[in-house]
Amino acid sequence: MVAAGHIAMSTYTPKNILITGAAGFIASHVCNRLIRNYPDYKIVVLDKLDYCSNLKNLLPSKSSANFKFVKGDIGSADLVNFLLITESIDTIMHFAAQTHVDNSFGNSFEFTKNNIYGTHVLLEACKVTGQIRRFIHVSTDEVYGETDEDAVVGNHEASQLLPTNPYSATKAGAEMLVMAYGRSYGLPVITTRGNNVYGPNQFPEKLIPKFILLAMRGMPLPIHGDGSNVRSYLYCEDVAEAFECILHKGEVGHVYNIGTKRERRVIDVAKDICKLFSMNPESSIKYVENRPFNDQRYFLDDEKLKILGWSERTIWEEGLKKTIEWYTQNPDWWGDVSGALLPHPRMLMMPGGRHFDGSEDGKSGSSAPDSSSSQPKMVVPVPKTGTTTPAASSNKAPLKFLIYGRTGWIGGLLGKLCEKQGISYEYGKGRLEDRSSLLADIVNVKPTHVFNAAGVTGRPNVDWCESHKTETIRANVAGTLTLADVCREQNLIVINYATGCIFEYDTAHKQGSGIGFKEEDKPNFTGSFYSKTKAMVEELLKEYENVCTLRVRMPISSDLNNPRNFITKISRYSKVVNIPNSMTILDELLPISIEMAKRNLRGIWNFTNPGAVSHNEILEMYKKYIDPKFTWTNFTLEEQAKVIVAPRSNNEMDASKLKKEFPELLGIKESLIKYVFEPNKRT
Repeated sequence: MVAAGHIAMSTYTPKNILITGAAGFIASHVCNRLIRNYPDYKIVVLDKLDYCSNLKNLLPSKSSANFKFVKGDIGSADLVNFLLITESIDTIMHFAAQTHVDNSFGNSFEFTKNNIYGTHVLLEACKVTGQIRRFIHVSTDEVYGETDEDAVVGNHEASQLLPTNPYSATKAGAEMLVMAYGRSYGLPVITTRGNNVYGPNQFPEKLIPKFILLAMRGMPLPIHGDGSNVRSYLYCEDVAEAFECILHKGEVGHVYNIGTKRERRVIDVAKDICKLFSMNPESSIKYVENRPFNDQRYFLDDEKLKILGWSERTIWEEGLKKTIEWYTQNPDWWGDVSGALLPHPRMLMMPGGRHFDGSEDGKSGSSAPDSSSSQPKMVVPVPKTGTTTPAASSNKAPLKFLIYGRTGWIGGLLGKLCEKQGISYEYGKGRLEDRSSLLADIVNVKPTHVFNAAGVTGRPNVDWCESHKTETIRANVAGTLTLADVCREQNLIVINYATGCIFEYDTAHKQGSGIGFKEEDKPNFTGSFYSKTKAMVEELLKEYENVCTLRVRMPISSDLNNPRNFITKISRYSKVVNIPNSMTILDELLPISIEMAKRNLRGIWNFTNPGAVSHNEILEMYKKYIDPKFTWTNFTLEEQAKVIVAPRSNNEMDASKLKKEFPELLGIKESLIKYVFEPNKRT
């Protein structure tokens, strides 16, 4: 509403408005407000229903005659042009964007694709159709960069743009395109830059709903760094009113800050929420590692918008109480959001569901509730009236795995594990190097994750690869890359079982030193063609952000009759070398790989039990637990070289990254006893 005493100004009246991203948080409140207040306006919503969108956010508008929803991507030029023409769109309010800073550090190309390319498609459609009378581009206060801590005056609309993270950089880039199309083609553009917004319907990757849901579950509230970072928060309905004001009274070619001068430290937000839940902040607040480039402060000068007649209405205490009331009454609005409640959530931006990268490098501890029966009891603030709050229920999307490598050892074990855990799965029928057959598998199976346990290790050992190099390349390099590429196009994570046999002891990683090769170390073993292909494909897979590479070494299982089992092999050799190596106990680590898929972890992982164990130490255990009469003879590497074609890799790998993510992971010797020798012990 316009405050009394303001100078009268020209107003704009739209007819047919396209709102992008309106199934998301802020835009849904804007859409619902316009539908409610302006029945003569036709509102068309375009949203691809990404992880932070929810059609339920638009329930107040659903039954209105002037509302229409279209599921689609702003990156689709044909769709955008079609909508502008067939719906006679004269106004665009462009909210659609990837907005979570944490995600941008791990998925920056997706931010470029959505925030810059998507905006460009819209602008080009406006230029081509020539019918748009207003293009309102929604940006962020983060494009200004960090505000000085002692600044008394906030950033005004003409301040320099100095973004500090991939998210804000893409928003600044989109702004440049908007400005360019305004100047070059005369498009009637308006840009907004807003402070943080909170309120009902917000996806809980954001601070306030995350803290509320954690408090409801009795979980600690994670604070990045020391919590001194300062933010300004506006209640969602006030922001919706600001957009209503800018739509009707904003001047073409202008930028408007939507902000508040009331600032709060993150730690104070946490304390306020603790207070409303009657929680002790000393025990309920947990300090975690700060995120990269966590700007200390964003501060806006909002005088220009106030001149249009807008002002903040909802005080912090009132807005926070309203927000908590909404979440306690709608605890399952977003379904399973356990991944978003981690201190540092990472998420693959994939349409059709939420795909969390729960990677916390061990920092999250118990901060992420799960939806099992062991989940802590949900608690809510005690209502002052006699109302009750609906109980929470689990609403977890079902997993379905597509597994390649059915006839292989690991692939076969994966299927059995899925059956044991009640996870739906199917084995892939296509060949890895055949792109069309992989696509057919994905279309038919509709998996949530893909596991690659296929490949060539050699028949009966890696020496085979020395005389079958093209076959080895086809399976280990071409096939793996094709699968990764197809899955990337289909927005699927690939759990890829690789090898650690790409290293050998050197001067920096001496045998017996306990200094293992880390994930970021460059492979140094080229003795076998098998290892060359595996090192080659691992390097190339770094370009695929949808791949989780697990470096397996000398795999061992409790099945001592399996000829592929490392213990089975060496117990049948007439002579063995005696060198300490890192190894993988499949009985312990394969279930962990399934958990890694559930957490949507990616990148390279040394997939071994911590520590190293020598051939002799294993055979001593074999003698103690299995066959007291067992004997063996050692020979040197030089002697071994005379009976093998290709040299073998010997190394110790640093498993601290995996141990940090899964603290319960046993050391190699403890795991051998627990999972292999004790179950097979003969008395």
